[in-house]
Amino acid sequence: MSPHEQARRIVDYEARRDAAGHLKVYHLPSGDGGGEREVAGINDRYHPEALDLIEKLIAEGKHAEAEDAAADHIRRYTDPVALLADVPAVQFALRDAAFNRGPTGAVKILQDALGLPADGIVGPKTKEALHEAEQNPRELLEKLRVSRERYERRTRDESSKFWAGLSNRWDRQHADSISMLT
Repeated sequence: MSPHEQARRIVDYEARRDAAGHLKVYHLPSGDGGGEREVAGINDRYHPEALDLIEKLIAEGKHAEAEDAAADHIRRYTDPVALLADVPAVQFALRDAAFNRGPTGAVKILQDALGLPADGIVGPKTKEALHEAEQNPRELLEKLRVSRERYERRTRDESSKFWAGLSNRWDRQHADSISMLT
């Protein structure tokens, strides 16, 4: 799966759609942390310029362009972490983690999965451990799934109103990554 296809899949994970299947603006619940509104996970707190462009395209009825703009933004934002990996399935896992928890959070998740100190800085030890772990991508993907949950447990647990959605997301991404190995 190409980086663009991976980003498109994340758009599909995140998107709220209208009755015609077009992206729509979603007003975030209190406590979400992403601001007040978003489209396909692209919110006004962390990605205001991208959100403004996508909202404008939606308002103008340029729905295909809005989809492309969302996927392009996600790809560009997550490339620095995703492209550390050589295996597309691992790239996708890292890309999804980077979109949800930012590039530094994704690197910390990766470092935890590799058994390294999680400082969020990619250095030679992280790169070397990643390339070694990619020799068994299925095992690495399992460790990334566990580390993703462990990362979240530092700030929330099953009592959070967001837990079920997060857990379902990790499981879906994990299953999609595993399916890329076959």
